[in-house]
Amino acid sequence: MKTSKIINIINKMTTDQLIELNNRYCQSICSEGEIYENDEEFFNLFFPNAGDGLRVAQAVFYGDYNYSHNYVKFNGYGNLESLDYFEVNDLCELVSTMAEYIAENFEEFNDLFE
Repeated sequence: MKTSKIINIINKMTTDQLIELNNRYCQSICSEGEIYENDEEFFNLFFPNAGDGLRVAQAVFYGDYNYSHNYVKFNGYGNLESLDYFEVNDLCELVSTMAEYIAENFEEFNDLFE
């Protein structure tokens, strides 16, 4: 698939589709920037031990976190950043950069572009 067509499709994706694309891209290139639901499951996954309270407090204090936001991610320092909504400009990489990578590795992403 051509890069220009991939860009057009990305720009029309829903929030859930964008998050799936973002996370799969981050996993594929071994990069930070995955987006998670801001819920109890996230905290249980990343802070599972009773002694993690201090780690949670530090991640929140040194990050940019709001409990009422819908989504959460780790910044480059391992601290939490929350987002109330997720749009194309919130992707971990520029759309054009992602589209080029996707075009070259389309088999990893083809189900998102059907």
